Amino acid sequence: MFTNTRLQQLRTALCCPACRGELENAAPDTLICSACRQDYPVINDKPILMTAASQQELDLRLDTKEGLAMIRKYADSEAGTSMVSKPKPWWIRFLCPPQVMLTYRPDLRQPPTSVLFDADESGHLPLVLNIGGGPVRESEHEITLNVRPFHNVDMVADAHNIPLVDNSVDAIFSLAVLEHVADPRKVVAEMYRVLKPGGYMYSEIPFIFYFHGYPTDITRFTREGIRLLFGGLENLEVDMVQGPMSALLQSGNMVWQMFIPERWPIARKLFNGLYRWIFFPFKYLDLLLRNNPQAHILAGGFYALGRKRRQD
Repeated sequence: MFTNTRLQQLRTALCCPACRGELENAAPDTLICSACRQDYPVINDKPILMTAASQQELDLRLDTKEGLAMIRKYADSEAGTSMVSKPKPWWIRFLCPPQVMLTYRPDLRQPPTSVLFDADESGHLPLVLNIGGGPVRESEHEITLNVRPFHNVDMVADAHNIPLVDNSVDAIFSLAVLEHVADPRKVVAEMYRVLKPGGYMYSEIPFIFYFHGYPTDITRFTREGIRLLFGGLENLEVDMVQGPMSALLQSGNMVWQMFIPERWPIARKLFNGLYRWIFFPFKYLDLLLRNNPQAHILAGGFYALGRKRRQD
């Protein structure tokens, strides 16, 4: 059914989100559950695998100021967006105001998490699920899941109810997604369920960071909270992805912009650029705080990296 080669690999693992039954091809643009007979459309090669309840709840969230802004952002990015996230040319990087947050995530292209991107020794490409993926990809072979058939989204589904059978993907990751979902514990449980034993899971979650509806913004976790959230993983590593100085600079930028009325968007953009040019050097103080035992109490965000237990 699918011309999408990434989804072709996952076709036999797709299941009904209502009853987890096997999905059959009812027509070129429709899948139907062999158990409950619920049918699901396929739009532009993207299966829409959501229950009516999930769809209704999502529509309410998207029909807000933040939700509509999210849809516009995805639509604006569709034209000319690369299939894989690549560094911008040096001259664009030079002209753009620098970020005030310093990110020191682990190198995901090195073992053991290189499974997210690279083939194994036999040349087999892993099945990698990106929760909240699009409009760019971290790798060419990942399968992206999102709430709408946006650009570079392979499968439309609710992360609280991933329409895949148990133990079906080799690796799974989410980047700044769990703060937006209604029940992050349920989402992590679903990620764990579909991950193969021995597979790696990687997630980034903000802590001291401003409200950003995408389409909603609900939850923050401390370092200890993240350890509990991902406690089912073995060899769990939880550490900062942005430090306290980055959190301070980002918060300061947002506070000062509050003094500029929302009806002056150009003035806000100019102030944002000026602030970032003036204060970005201070983010490198986070390098001095990276190993400070107290830095986590004001960290900008954390990452969690672990492996599903092989006996599971």
